[in-house]
Amino acid sequence: MVKSALLGAAAAALTVKAVLASPVGVVAHGPLDKLKRNVDEKKQQALSQSRQALDQAGARLVASIVNVPTSGAVVTPAAPRPSPDNQVRPSGAAASAELPPGRPYRRAFIRRVLTEAAQRHHLDPKLVLALAYWESGWDQSKVSAGGAVGLMQVEPATAAEAGPGLLGRPIDLDDPYDNADVGAAILREDLDNFTDPVMALAAYYQGPTSLRENGMLPDTQQYVQGILDLAGRIS
Repeated sequence: MVKSALLGAAAAALTVKAVLASPVGVVAHGPLDKLKRNVDEKKQQALSQSRQALDQAGARLVASIVNVPTSGAVVTPAAPRPSPDNQVRPSGAAASAELPPGRPYRRAFIRRVLTEAAQRHHLDPKLVLALAYWESGWDQSKVSAGGAVGLMQVEPATAAEAGPGLLGRPIDLDDPYDNADVGAAILREDLDNFTDPVMALAAYYQGPTSLRENGMLPDTQQYVQGILDLAGRIS
């Protein structure tokens, strides 16, 4: 598909070149402008199709790596948020046994942490697993250029507000349990506010205020579609 579009653009460009180099030496502006527009349109179409093909190929590649059994929980638009008392995580000796020493953490451990966080907040585990993989590759040690941290790529300022506000406690973004928990809580809040998984993912990436004021931006659309494609391939 991409090759075909690129060949079409090249053919149109060659047509313009041939016209300009013709013995006549004078070309009407109307036809020439039309040919130029055709070249531009072909180029934009080729670039768009290239990006789409690369996104789809990337999602298929990630899905071939990520094989995650889930409980089959479904996304519900307005499920009640669990109280802090119900947000169970290991402590003491149990935490030492559950939390593997050093980094990177074992993938089986990360999958379980994310799945349990999704279930606590009444989210589809596949959606949370896909979101976390798209954001960080399930790498708890990842820190973005903008300072977002861990599995769910949560910014410290967001965590400082969302921890007490959504979980009823301060959280440590360097702790995979807390990182998964606050990320899932934010996604749950977005889903409660927008009542649509597509819009909830968009709000998670773009921010609720920007989404309401500007609609879904092009890069947000690619982000959402990539995560939904990946979630659909997780088994």
